[in-house]
Amino acid sequence: MVFAQMEHDTRRMERTALILEDSRIQAQIISKMIEGLGWTPIHFETIRDASEGLTQMAVHALFLDVFVGQHNTLLHVDRFRKLAPSAPIVLMTAGSSKDAIEETLSQARRTGADFVLRKPFNENLLRDILTTAESNLSGGKRKRHVLVIDDSRTVRMIATRAFESGGYRVSQAESMEQAFADIDIAHVDVVLCDVFMPGMGGFQGMRTIKSTWPRVRIISMSGGLEARVSETDALNVTRRIGADAQIRKPFEAEDLLEVTAALLDAA
Repeated sequence: MVFAQMEHDTRRMERTALILEDSRIQAQIISKMIEGLGWTPIHFETIRDASEGLTQMAVHALFLDVFVGQHNTLLHVDRFRKLAPSAPIVLMTAGSSKDAIEETLSQARRTGADFVLRKPFNENLLRDILTTAESNLSGGKRKRHVLVIDDSRTVRMIATRAFESGGYRVSQAESMEQAFADIDIAHVDVVLCDVFMPGMGGFQGMRTIKSTWPRVRIISMSGGLEARVSETDALNVTRRIGADAQIRKPFEAEDLLEVTAALLDAA
């Protein structure tokens, strides 16, 4: 009877997210963020109830905690995929040990989940995920995802406008540190990365991306470093550390889109 009512209610809902989480406090926090983005959350506390719910209703995104009670949700991802084949699966985990969290996240990625999130996470990450789900919901093709990393707000704005005009979904970061903390790079198609930035910087950041996520394409960009390093020398170095393409700053939007499309076509 409850599921019949939920099915009736869901038909009136345009965007619904299922949350599998045994902590009611965590579920409330996540639900509030999802509601703030215009979606309707439906919460289940057990794998069995969530699975049964999916046989009775249509949902457009799944947020699954990795550890639910004594059970490991990673063992049930295939079942959830079959029950909701068009909905992106988001696996979530938390813990006191950084190494343990990273190992769990690595295992989650190997299940083929669409996104993995380290708790606690912010609304910006959720917005990025739900944007993808909305694209699927409207019947459109998945937009290719580009990450722009540059400490210059102007460059980020110019690149973002160019990519959005070309039909891409865009995320931004003003440093490599912010990119690694806030973006799930495993699900980015192309990274446009400046060479010279404060902190970790582009050289080390691009090397890390290529060693950790080898399928992600990288376009390095540089205008040189004052009079000490030319843009040509800087870009040549990035080629040796694994960048797939290079572009000089300032660049034309058409050139940026052409380089990006060529990389994705080759992939």
